[in-house]
Amino acid sequence: MQQQVYDTRQGRNSERKSIQQEAAESRTENVLTTDHVFEVLYNRRRRDVITYLREHGGTATTSDLAEYIAAKENETTVEGLSSGERKRVYVGLYQNHLPMMDDVGVVNYDKDRGTVELQECAAQLLPYLDDETETNAHRMTAGGAVGLAGFLLLGVFDVGVFAAISDLLWVTLGVIGLFVLALGDEYDLFAAADR
Repeated sequence: MQQQVYDTRQGRNSERKSIQQEAAESRTENVLTTDHVFEVLYNRRRRDVITYLREHGGTATTSDLAEYIAAKENETTVEGLSSGERKRVYVGLYQNHLPMMDDVGVVNYDKDRGTVELQECAAQLLPYLDDETETNAHRMTAGGAVGLAGFLLLGVFDVGVFAAISDLLWVTLGVIGLFVLALGDEYDLFAAADR
C-alpha cells in the first residue's frame, strides 16, 4: 500500500515538473498555452488581478490587490473591510494565485517587495475576460426589444383592449420605442468608453 502511495506521488511530481517546464518554455516565447490560459482564467481572483492591473497602469502592490478583491467579494468599500477579510484574500494571493500567475508569465510578482506587474502575454487573456456591465446592458436592450415587439404584436393583431388603438398609433409607438432602445444602447456605449 505504501509503495502505491509513493508511486502516485512520484507520478504527480513528474507531472508537475512537466507543467513547470512548459510554463518556462511558454514564458520565453511570450505565448501562453491553452492550458495556461484556462488555468489562469479559471479562478475569479486571478481574473480580478488582471482587471485591476489593466485599470491601474499595469502595476500594483499585493496589499492594493487584496483590498480591491476583498471589497469586491464582500460587496463593500475598501474602508468597510475588516482585517480578517483583507487577510483572507491577501494570503490566497500571496501563497497561491500570484506565484502561479508569475510561473505562467502573466505577471511579474516580486514577493519580497510585494509588487505585481502585468506582462505582455496577459494580452492573450483579454478576449476571454467578461465585462459584466456590458453583458447586462446587452441583456436589457434585448429584453426591451422583445418586450416592445410583444406589445406591438398585441396591438397589431387587435388582441383584447389593444384593439381600441388605431394602427397608426401602434406604428408611432413602435418607432418611439425603437428610438428609446437605440438611445439607451448608445448611452451604454458612451458610458463604457468613459470607463
